Amino acid sequence: MTDIDLRSLLPDGLPDGREAVEEGKAIGRKLDRAPSMYLEEKGFRSEMQYRLHAREQGIPSTCMNIGLATWAETREAMGLIYEDALRRGVRPPDRFNLLAERRMGLPKELRASAPQETGPALWTEQDWWELTHTVPMQPESADNSIGGPGSLDNVVDALSVGVTYVGTFSQYSWRWPYWDDEVAQTMAFLKAVGVLAGVRSEGVCFDTYLEDGYPGVFRDYANYVGWAMLERFIARDLCGAEFSISWGGLTTDPVTKSALTLALNDVNEGVPNAFVQGDTIGNTSDIEGNFAVMSSDVLFMKLLDRKYRLGGAPIAVPVTETERIPTWQEVSAVQAVSRRLDPYAEMVAPTIDWAHIEALRDTLLAGGRRFFENAKTTLRAAGIGLEDPARVLFVLRRLGAHACEELFGAGDVDPAYPGGRRPVLETDLVRQTMRERTRLLANLSVREEDPRLIGRKVVVSSTDVHEFAEFLLVSTLEAVGADVTDFGINRDPEDIVKVAVETAAEAVVVTTHNGVARSFATKLSDELRKAGMAETKIYMGGVLNEDVDGSEIPIDVRGDLARIGVSTPGGIEQLIGEIGAHERRAAPA
Repeated sequence: MTDIDLRSLLPDGLPDGREAVEEGKAIGRKLDRAPSMYLEEKGFRSEMQYRLHAREQGIPSTCMNIGLATWAETREAMGLIYEDALRRGVRPPDRFNLLAERRMGLPKELRASAPQETGPALWTEQDWWELTHTVPMQPESADNSIGGPGSLDNVVDALSVGVTYVGTFSQYSWRWPYWDDEVAQTMAFLKAVGVLAGVRSEGVCFDTYLEDGYPGVFRDYANYVGWAMLERFIARDLCGAEFSISWGGLTTDPVTKSALTLALNDVNEGVPNAFVQGDTIGNTSDIEGNFAVMSSDVLFMKLLDRKYRLGGAPIAVPVTETERIPTWQEVSAVQAVSRRLDPYAEMVAPTIDWAHIEALRDTLLAGGRRFFENAKTTLRAAGIGLEDPARVLFVLRRLGAHACEELFGAGDVDPAYPGGRRPVLETDLVRQTMRERTRLLANLSVREEDPRLIGRKVVVSSTDVHEFAEFLLVSTLEAVGADVTDFGINRDPEDIVKVAVETAAEAVVVTTHNGVARSFATKLSDELRKAGMAETKIYMGGVLNEDVDGSEIPIDVRGDLARIGVSTPGGIEQLIGEIGAHERRAAPA
């Protein structure tokens, strides 16, 4: 990677991003903004201003994620959760992240024709108004609001109705369905950031959720901190927007999570994070065990916030989230548990020796600064410059997560480690993934070699951003001798079929977690048949569900997949067995 010409990553004629930001600022300054129900009740102009007040007063805040199949169902669930909290005698959640579906990231005129995924979409001005005026809980316009080509539309709509935290920066690295114009996406993103900058004086924050971007696949927690510094530099120094750093879903160890939260608070000079996401990788199919994961995770977040007066808002993860979209009752239940933990945090906090956590924070901060300085030095040396946000963003986007970590990483160069650097502190997700990979390969090594797998041409891809699931599939299939084409994440069915045709694939393996299993598989199967590849077998794994009319949560669609000829093996070992057992296609004459 050290030999790459970074300037070659820039497209010819890339517009100046500073002009897009200034255009957005002008739009922001002219916006008419109504206060939300929550902020009217609290008597503050923005959520950040209230959170600073709450921090000084020692008032804890909480957050929840919500996004059912439609906006109508989501709106109803918000009211039910609010009423349920009052019935239980606990304060309702202070805020929620709207987990809108991926179509919301597209320009408005393209949304209706794009494939539907799990989550609600806001279609009308009335929908947006209800977002902030249904119950006194403050929304963040979160998933698919900013980052994509529809960023400007969403930011204007969100601010107009009283949203004051908009996210997430990290999703700029995403690809949206059937959209490949990176220049237009970048300019729309920067105009939207400019709008947020135009109302910065009113307390509006531009939020990021690190795990939705490159840090979600980083190997080193120090590089999380460095990447946060880089995003903050772009958002605040280059674009002029106030910045919030949210994170946390891919970390199980509460000590590491505490240290990194403190480090990120220092990076952002005490601006309250929009939220700290609860642990999403520690849960299993053991529901009772998941309650233990959730309780210990939330308790530590509360202890930390109380000790250091961070003004954060932890998210308690519903215990069913690894299986499907939770019901409103499941969201409400863990929110009640979160509130019940407040007095325990008060009792336990004085007994903890925080010296180890603070020392780990300092180590991560030092590593993060190395990453940040490495990034700036490398960009300058390549002639990219650090004045135009469009040029900086474009180079980072084209480099990708792994190349950025290899080029800028905080760890010492060491060829013995994946990516060529020894981590300052290895991430929990990488540790879990590599442990699972080792287990899979050990199990496969004791089996007799299956000659039917040698040279099998297989395309592996994903419908969404879950890269580590795809990594496990690719590395394990390669280990048993298959000829694997890794087609990456966030792919459309038509593009997968093109690669299958080009490689004469005998199997296509798709991992999915975004509630499109049936529709995606149907389209993929139809396109393979049209391309004369009907004999190519499709295998799918992950979260195999989809929204259907009449159900407020996605339903399991494995039966439907079986009826269209898609196999759904229960794990990677079963997948390997099925691929080997499938009748091999005869070589062309």
